[in-house]
Amino acid sequence: MTDASNGAADVTSLDQDLQELRRNKFSPQSIQEISEWIFGTLLGEKFNTRDAAQLLSRLKDGTVLCQLANKLIEADGSDVSNRLKYKASKMPFVQMEQISQFLSFARLYGVPEDELFQTVDLFEEKDPASVFQTLISLSRYANKRHPQEFPVIGPQLATKKPRPLKAAKPTHLQAARWSTMEYGSMKGASQSTEGVVFGQRRDITK
Repeated sequence: MTDASNGAADVTSLDQDLQELRRNKFSPQSIQEISEWIFGTLLGEKFNTRDAAQLLSRLKDGTVLCQLANKLIEADGSDVSNRLKYKASKMPFVQMEQISQFLSFARLYGVPEDELFQTVDLFEEKDPASVFQTLISLSRYANKRHPQEFPVIGPQLATKKPRPLKAAKPTHLQAARWSTMEYGSMKGASQSTEGVVFGQRRDITK
């Protein structure tokens, strides 16, 4: 269907619909929390948005992501040589390489593979939700390392609880190698009483 005034299509493509659906998985409040964590807490900038598209636009060239990674590297007291190198550029291959650098850092930092986005998820906005999920996951690992310095977006990482201790066996069963109460009683039956001889056929007429 087209607009009669200018001939342009008045419906969106399937790709556009899917992108919008993925982007809308996160509420404006969640987008704002992610934005505040990146720009306010770590980078000390005043940029703050509740709009997913606007946040993705700021992240797309990879420079902000590299700055974010470097802040976390500094907090760990790592060697300066480990800092990510980046530059403002309009060249797609440079921007994608900088996004890739950030993903390599996040992987080494502890973010699980299934919580990492792919470069095209951000650069081409294939899956904005996965980009936001990676940043939330990264905040959890940063908070785990430096709880006083970095707040967490959403719930903290769960701590694995030890399994409860198994109740001890009753005293009267501890010394026995096996118990007829546990395994059942043979009631005096044995190989000889049953006429079982290994290697020979049993005479069933007896």
